[in-house]
Parts: sequence; C-alpha cells; structure tokens
Amino acid sequence: MTTKQEQKTEGGKHPGGRPSEYKPEYVEKVDEYIQLSLKQNKSATELPTLAGLAIYFDKAVNTLKNWGKQHPEFLTALGILQAYQKRELINRGLLGTYNSTIAKLMLSSNHKMTERIDQTSGDEPMRERLTIEEIKKRIKEIDEAGNGIDWRSKEENGCMGNMVVVSFDKTFL
Repeated sequence: MTTKQEQKTEGGKHPGGRPSEYKPEYVEKVDEYIQLSLKQNKSATELPTLAGLAIYFDKAVNTLKNWGKQHPEFLTALGILQAYQKRELINRGLLGTYNSTIAKLMLSSNHKMTERIDQTSGDEPMRERLTIEEIKKRIKEIDEAGNGIDWRSKEENGCMGNMVVVSFDKTFL
C-alpha cells in the first residue's frame, strides 16, 4: 500500500480524483461498436451514437468525452463514430428507413447541418434597387412611350399619406 507521501506528484501536489479507467485498447472497442451497430442496422434502427457507445462500455457519456480530451487517439475514434453516424443518417434518411424529421434533427444538432434560407430576398430573385429620381425617370419614359400607366390617387386606393399608386408593365422595371 502506498502512503500519501508516495502519491504526491513531482510538483508536490496530490493528483486528486480517481485514476482513469481508460485503456488504449478502447480505441479498437469503438471500432467494434461501430461495426456491430452497422451490422444490426441492416434490419433495425441501431445507429452508432455516443450514447450507444457509452452503454457498450458501461460508462457515462461524459467519461467518454473526458477520455477524448485526454487521449487524442480516442478522440479520433469518436470522430470516426460521428462520421459513420452522419453518413447513416443521410443515407437512411434519403431511403426513408429513418424518419426524415428525426434524421434532420440529429443532423442539425449533432453535425451542425442546417437549412439556409435567404433572409434578404425571401428566396425571390433580387430586384434592382432604384433611387426616387431613377423611378421618376423610368415612369416618365413609360408614360411617353404610351405603355398604359394606371395612375390612381391615394383616395382611390384607400391609402393615407403622400402615396400615389402606379401600376404598369412589369417587364419595364
């Protein structure tokens, strides 16, 4: 049995906490888990996950994350697990084997994949921005060409304030 004095580190401080149960062979166990999940996935919905790996190791998810922080080779193995998970979610989601809503949720939360919507134009083609002077000039050109401008007053359109509604052929603008 070791004494407290023998347990001290070179810096003179006690390392504290329980020693890690990590073993280098756990990297191979991650690969075994992935292969087992993929084999079971042929007929069921077993997806390689960090939670599933934790159950396979009989450890907490946080323990696996801590091992990843302390052991680069284990972190690489966890990254490979995530890659397999992403691939399976995409493939099975496209095939309809997995519920598309759940696949989308997992891809967005676990793999940072999101839908992007153009917030500037509402997914419509961008229209040219015109100054007031350019608009007046174009309206004058349309009016002179006899393209049938429909001028309406603010009272006719039920508008308030300094507004005149003008409608004309959309192809001109």
